[in-house]
Amino acid sequence: MRNSLIRFLLPLLVAGALLLGGWFWLRTYTKHGVAMRVPDLKGLSLEEAQSMLHARELSALVIDSVYSDELPKGSIVDQDPDAGLEVKPGRKVYVVLNANQPKMIDMPRLVDLSKRQAISVLDIIGLKVQELQYKPDPCVDCVIGQLYKGQPIAADARIRRGESITLVLGSGDKGERVPIPDLVGLTNAEVAMVLNMASLNLGILVECKDCNTPSDSTLARVRRQSPPASTNDRIALGSTIDIWLTADTTGLRPNADWNDPARYLGKDSLDDDL
Repeated sequence: MRNSLIRFLLPLLVAGALLLGGWFWLRTYTKHGVAMRVPDLKGLSLEEAQSMLHARELSALVIDSVYSDELPKGSIVDQDPDAGLEVKPGRKVYVVLNANQPKMIDMPRLVDLSKRQAISVLDIIGLKVQELQYKPDPCVDCVIGQLYKGQPIAADARIRRGESITLVLGSGDKGERVPIPDLVGLTNAEVAMVLNMASLNLGILVECKDCNTPSDSTLARVRRQSPPASTNDRIALGSTIDIWLTADTTGLRPNADWNDPARYLGKDSLDDDL
């Protein structure tokens, strides 16, 4: 009887011991109850991030890169998991770096597009408009040439994202003239947008009053322009307008419809772009 009971209980005890041992092993293997807080890696170099993560039994893995002039080259711009979250030791933190050089892209063919279409294409692929040059041509505001650093650049030529392109546009057979837009109250970025729509160029930034930091310059608004805004006086396509900025933006606001292309393009020009 006793031997039968032992033979019955022994397999149960062995199975229980195995289960208990497996449970303890699994807790140890998975480090149950142990968590590491993910540090904020943004702005650090990859080497600095690796060192910081290593101290927490974590590691970094680069999964992508972007390019920005406003951030240190080679620095981390994004991470997953986010800073502050708790993860198991041994976990990888996936990071995105700011590349040392912008990506190379193919230069598009802009010739024969309208000015508005060409600017839109450049914006989409990450190129900038440096200047609008005008030459006599029957098609007003049609692209008749594309220049990079003063030289023609062919379609499909390789160019770094973020570079600036000069558009050579038709001025009409007789030389069209346009009204002078009102830039007062606009930021620098908004000025560039309006001047592109108005077929004009930015001249000299004469002054940025009370602009002590790059942020001040970004947020500053136009307090004066030369020549002054006028719907009666007209200037040649491609002419320049000088501006004065101020960091004190109290009361400086543009017209409500300042970004309406209809303010700067005639009906015929709008129809050509559709």
